[in-house]
Amino acid sequence: MTTILLHIEGDEGQASRLAAACDLARACGGHLVCLSVMPYAAYALGDPAMGAFPVTTLIDAVEARRREERVAVEARLAREAVSWEWQAADGDSADRLVEFARLADVVVMSAGPFGRAAGLRLGITGDVAVRSPAPVLAVPEAMTRLDIAGPALLCWDGGQEAARTLRQAVPLLRLASAVTLLTVSEKDSPFPARAAAAYLARHGLSVDVLERDGGGASVEQVIRSVAVERGATWIVQGAYGHSRVRELLFGGVTRGLLADAPLPILLGH
Repeated sequence: MTTILLHIEGDEGQASRLAAACDLARACGGHLVCLSVMPYAAYALGDPAMGAFPVTTLIDAVEARRREERVAVEARLAREAVSWEWQAADGDSADRLVEFARLADVVVMSAGPFGRAAGLRLGITGDVAVRSPAPVLAVPEAMTRLDIAGPALLCWDGGQEAARTLRQAVPLLRLASAVTLLTVSEKDSPFPARAAAAYLARHGLSVDVLERDGGGASVEQVIRSVAVERGATWIVQGAYGHSRVRELLFGGVTRGLLADAPLPILLGH
């Protein structure tokens, strides 16, 4: 994970994203690509009742805001002793992040609980997690430190999303002090937990396979419980195993974990 794409926006979650990205860069010897996206809506002329508002004045104000954000972030990065660069783009945040992820190993974004515009923030992170060629590390807004060297909880259901995320996570799993591979008895799969454990063993990773029966609890509740039980500091989870529309309408494990994340979550699709 040597190229780390960091979402820059200036929202409530930015401090935790910065902290996580810097911790990850130090742990992996990585390089940060800080991507600041200014939505086209920021250049909107506003209420027509305002009359003829000078377009140049509005553009100047938007660009001044962008410069102020850059100065603040660069001041923070100067104290972090990590390699970084700044990239700026206009347009839809999710679209630009997915584009820049073509040459990234991981995208650092925010997980909930979200503050303002919670639905929009959840949607952007989920959208990038589904479309990005690189996995997304979703960081809770209250997080101050990413302990990637701590115990990891790897969630497994035998599906394509879980398998792809597992493969993408191998470089980070090598840094973990312990790995628990959790499977919850919910459906039959031709790729049981022991097959996933064997794959990881061939990559030099020893994992503790844990099979749990929900016993009336949801899969999400079991994941949260086991994370506490095992003292996990981060989670690996395949994103949106069901239809995305179904997830958005009826919830789901990914949406539930992302909306109120107990820990940083590495998501892949």
